[in-house]
Amino acid sequence: MNMLKHMGKDKKRMKKIRKKRIDSVDKQIEKHKDKIQNEEGIKDTTKDYWKKEIDEKFLKRLKKDKKYLKDNK
Repeated sequence: MNMLKHMGKDKKRMKKIRKKRIDSVDKQIEKHKDKIQNEEGIKDTTKDYWKKEIDEKFLKRLKKDKKYLKDNK
């Protein structure tokens, strides 16, 4: 019985963490989009790099977190 209590708390905690991470990733995407529009790329941080990071890193993370929240209502 005691273990079930902890499992419920863990799920609640994970939901909270995922929601915060979704907000954080959304902000990071906006920062990258702003850089794409307003800044010139330098050596390894080009506009293509920022676009690639959004596509590969941030959107994948958002998709996983949103799926987790949907599956664990």
